[in-house]
Amino acid sequence: MLLALDIGNTHIVMGCMEGRTIRYLCRMATNRVTTGAEYAVTMSRLLEFAHIAPDAIDGSIISSVVPQVTRSLSAAVKMLTGVVPLVADNTIRSDLTVQIDDPTTLGSDLLVAAVGALDIYQPPLIIIDMGTATTVTVVDADGAFRGGAIIPGVQLSLSALASNTSLLPSISLDAPPKAIGTNTVDCMKSGSILGTALLLDGMIDRMEAELGQKATVVATGGLARCIVPICQHEILLNEDLLLYGLAVLYEKNK
Repeated sequence: MLLALDIGNTHIVMGCMEGRTIRYLCRMATNRVTTGAEYAVTMSRLLEFAHIAPDAIDGSIISSVVPQVTRSLSAAVKMLTGVVPLVADNTIRSDLTVQIDDPTTLGSDLLVAAVGALDIYQPPLIIIDMGTATTVTVVDADGAFRGGAIIPGVQLSLSALASNTSLLPSISLDAPPKAIGTNTVDCMKSGSILGTALLLDGMIDRMEAELGQKATVVATGGLARCIVPICQHEILLNEDLLLYGLAVLYEKNK
């Protein structure tokens, strides 16, 4: 069984996989000061809850945007299972052509999402990953990674709005009933949630124009489910895209 770990700025997604099928999925909080031993204890409890023995895990792979947590979690995996995990970075074999200014700067989350999407969908692709930050990246018709955009995430924007203003509250991520809000909460939802959907629609239009053709648009990430239904473009929701991409990369490198 493969233990796949996707370390984001807010959460760590842990998936136990057989081939490319997820058998168990859970989340842990990303904490930059948690030690490897502490993560090992937490992971042990989560695996026990799922009735998965640590010795059933014979491989592991990690994607991370938080380097200090990568080290702790790698140590935790080794401590718990005896397996030294692969780390998805710019040295891993991906068979992905990267056409950006400096390919060594490509984030592992973007690499993993692109590899996973190319294994499932026909390019060209626009891949939206909605977490702490929202990324919109492009894979062209030849399967080459072309670049994209980084946008403040919905929750991050709302938190900044609430913490830097005296009278605006924290709100839930529900779609507003209409664009013209008639109370403070609906006005905030219109600007943040509907505004994000319109931003994504606009980015898709602009990127397809630069590509010169329509693209398959795929969304993933913890906040995608809140935004995708109110976008005007057809967007395929694949919440497990990064875990799938990690499984593909593991197969290429094991």
